[in-house]
Amino acid sequence: MQRVGGAPKLKQSGNRRSLFSAVTPSKIPDAVYKQLVTLITRGHLRPGQRLPSERAMAEELGVSRQSIREAISRAKTAGLIEVRQGEGSFIISSLEGNLRQPLSILLEGRAEKVFEFLEIRKLIEAWCAERASEAATAADLKKMQGILKKMEKAKPPEPTWERADLDFHSSVAGATHNVIAMHVMEGLKDSFHTYFRVKKFTTRPERKDVLLKQHRAIFEAIRQKDPKEAREKIIEHLDYVEQMITEDLLRRR
Repeated sequence: MQRVGGAPKLKQSGNRRSLFSAVTPSKIPDAVYKQLVTLITRGHLRPGQRLPSERAMAEELGVSRQSIREAISRAKTAGLIEVRQGEGSFIISSLEGNLRQPLSILLEGRAEKVFEFLEIRKLIEAWCAERASEAATAADLKKMQGILKKMEKAKPPEPTWERADLDFHSSVAGATHNVIAMHVMEGLKDSFHTYFRVKKFTTRPERKDVLLKQHRAIFEAIRQKDPKEAREKIIEHLDYVEQMITEDLLRRR
């Protein structure tokens, strides 16, 4: 973040006007808030990311902690930040509140709706995988590898597997560096949890090797910067999930 109020005001020279205005103390929280908004809209602060502490932000920006507190409060009111007691402040998706409830209601107890959810996932995630293969940085790839290691240790359908699975797909969206894609995936997160509950009986331990292999193939295509392969591998994975659900639903009936 850039320091707030640290730069001297440019003086007028003849008819030439200064480009900048001095930041008065009363406007400091507004200036901090605007920086937060800019960092979020440009993707520098991503959904789910924790903000630095108030003290760290105050030191970096050269302002008081009270100014930071006021800016965070405003961002919270605007629906950009979630403050968790004892944990800190986290960036949230502006779509989360709008999508969470209706999609969860549609999915809850309606197994057939999972297939409609998968259709949308294929559209969104195929694009994300393709774009990630072009835009992923070394840090993005390292994050994906770390998640894959967690998946290796987890056992489906335990919560640790579910979290790692969801984190992997979110990391692919994050690797696109497309702010809208990141927020769409974050907005769908609650629906993913409902989706996992609906399909939990399909993700049996004996299917772990196949699922893990598919996730590795998606990662490898992204690492190799192969858009076509990345798209095909994520569609292949979601097709397999759809097949699993179909077979198990028929068996239960």
